[in-house]
Amino acid sequence: MSPRDTRNRRNRVTESHARVFAAWLAAATVSGLFASGCASGGVQGYAETLWREDMGRITQGTLEDGLDKMVRKYGLLLNRQEEAARDLYYETAWTTRDLYAVEETQGVSSARNRIVIQGRRLEAGVFRFSWELQNQVTTAATPEWHANLIPPEVVEEYRPIYSDLMLEVRTGVRR
Repeated sequence: MSPRDTRNRRNRVTESHARVFAAWLAAATVSGLFASGCASGGVQGYAETLWREDMGRITQGTLEDGLDKMVRKYGLLLNRQEEAARDLYYETAWTTRDLYAVEETQGVSSARNRIVIQGRRLEAGVFRFSWELQNQVTTAATPEWHANLIPPEVVEEYRPIYSDLMLEVRTGVRR
């Protein structure tokens, strides 16, 4: 085999390896995206810009009693409360907060959160509720408020509110 043939064979092998590696990398990336999407679609979890929990089956009165206590205890402002056909919607006002280190490294200039609780009527007086903590930030590049990755520290900061609300709801269950 001549040196030129050897060089051509090496180039073909290298190109072949590069194509195999690129295909493997693409498959691994798609698998990772699919797996992370499935993991966040369950009953609970936080991914991306919010933290969501399934609160279960609760009567409207029980939820509102617990929510009223949490609003007073934690100094929250209930900004919106709506009832439409089969749906209930509760939303606190946005609360600005201090930045965490991970946000500062991302160039975040300010951050805020709010709680949204939504219910869907299952039967007379009973709803399935979900809790959602939303996260928004501003940056120098995007000075308008926009959704951003929620740091784990924010979830831990709001976990006592969620836990206390669930305790109130579970001890005050009226079905």
